Formats: sequence, C-alpha cells, structure tokens
Amino acid sequence: MKIWWPWRRKRLVLSLFDPPYGYDPEELWIEPPPEWARNSEPHAKNAPGPFIVANTECMACGYPHALAPDLMGWSEDGHCYFTKQPETPVEIEQAIKAVKGSCCGAQRYVGTDREIVKRLE
Repeated sequence: MKIWWPWRRKRLVLSLFDPPYGYDPEELWIEPPPEWARNSEPHAKNAPGPFIVANTECMACGYPHALAPDLMGWSEDGHCYFTKQPETPVEIEQAIKAVKGSCCGAQRYVGTDREIVKRLE
C-alpha cells in the first residue's frame, strides 16, 4: 500500500508552524494580540521594586519558583508574584534567572540598573 502526501514533494521536514497545505502564507492574516494580553501592569501582590510579575500574564508553570524560591509566591487565584525584592547578590542572581527563565514572559525587570539590564539581554 502506498500513501501519497502531496506536500512531501516540496519539503522533507514539516513544522507545526507551517501554514496548512494549499494556503498561500501571504494570505494568512495574524492579528496582533489584544490589549489585555499586552498588559504590563504589575500584579497587586508584588513587592514594591523593579522586579515584577505582570498582572494576568502568569501561566502558573512553577519554573520561576524553582529558580527563585525565596522571592516568588502564589496568590489565591494561582498567579505568581514577587514576595520580596532581591537584596543580596545571590537573590539578585535568582531574580535574574527567574526573569530569564519565565516561559511566558510575565516576570520582568523594570528598573534602571545597567548591569542587571545587560545580564537580562
């Protein structure tokens, strides 16, 4: 029995991000995310300071908690937040790892310390 896939003629590897077979990629329209998805307002329980978790953006993955267990906490609705701002070099390193390791980009640094900004790039 022979199975025929016409799209295999053009490409050897398919990706989940390829457009469906038969569509012209330029015809596909991808809308920008809605305004609520670009929210950068900090969660209400964040400790005051430059490290924040954006409100409504946490996916509750738990990875930032594994990287900075002393700095992160959970709210009643499952949203994470910074319980305290880092003070020691070890805590600053943990906070930077939490921001860089965030799977959804909800953890952010909004301060002006050039060394921290450079380490986050």
